[in-house]
Amino acid sequence: MTVMNGVRLPGDSTVQHVKVGVPEPGHGQVLLRMKASSICGSDIRAIYREHLGTGPEAYQGVIAGHEPCGQVVAVGPGARRLQPGDRVVVHHIAGCGVCEECRAGYLIGCTSPLRAAHGWQRDGGHAEYLLAEEATCILLPEPLSYVDGALVSCGFGTAYEGLLRLALSGRDRLLITGLGPVGLAAAMLGRALGAGPIIATDVAPERLRMAEELGLVDHAVPADERATATIRELTDGRGCAASIDCSGSGAARTVTPGNTRTWSGAPSSVRTARSPSRSPSC
Repeated sequence: MTVMNGVRLPGDSTVQHVKVGVPEPGHGQVLLRMKASSICGSDIRAIYREHLGTGPEAYQGVIAGHEPCGQVVAVGPGARRLQPGDRVVVHHIAGCGVCEECRAGYLIGCTSPLRAAHGWQRDGGHAEYLLAEEATCILLPEPLSYVDGALVSCGFGTAYEGLLRLALSGRDRLLITGLGPVGLAAAMLGRALGAGPIIATDVAPERLRMAEELGLVDHAVPADERATATIRELTDGRGCAASIDCSGSGAARTVTPGNTRTWSGAPSSVRTARSPSRSPSC
């Protein structure tokens, strides 16, 4: 197969179906047959409706999709870890590989002109095949489906990074503002890390109900003018040990620090994190 189908997003809420050549893996690269490629909120906001992004978020007319998951079908010279048949999730950003941020494993912080995100500056997952760097591929555990892998890669990764920065543990009461996909992921991961009780806020009643029905939060609080008072009541006026904003709302970003416990003698130790929008700039 030398030609494959793909999708580009020219803006104006339209989709462009294209035929392009199937790439061949170069040094340290792998070719994946796409099994799942999900749609991120940033795709809708900054590409599909209109091209809003600049810098790392600038769309360069490539095959869309930065949440890909697939199976290795070919490896290039220098590939040392993966082999055909491996199931992988792809971290959507490839950095220069040599700057301080890349060498620390934080490719998203790469400021080199060589930095490129799938679906933004290099071809993404909305096609039959994807060319990826071996170093950005993560083996997908067998119990997880390809759809699981695509959905986990960006949304859960964003939430997990925030919780890692908080050094969250079973000692902590956790506050989450925003129960969209990233907020729900933060709740699931917070549970797995042992945090509790978990308090979450959102403006949408259906999201609050879902979080409670799934057992992801202990208290689902409407994000209204009484939110702070309710959180204070639930915590005996002490606030939460850790908080994370997953809403992108200016109002919510005042709720998180305002309801995070300040430890005596260490006013700088208030532990909050902002979980940025799921985009190549986050």
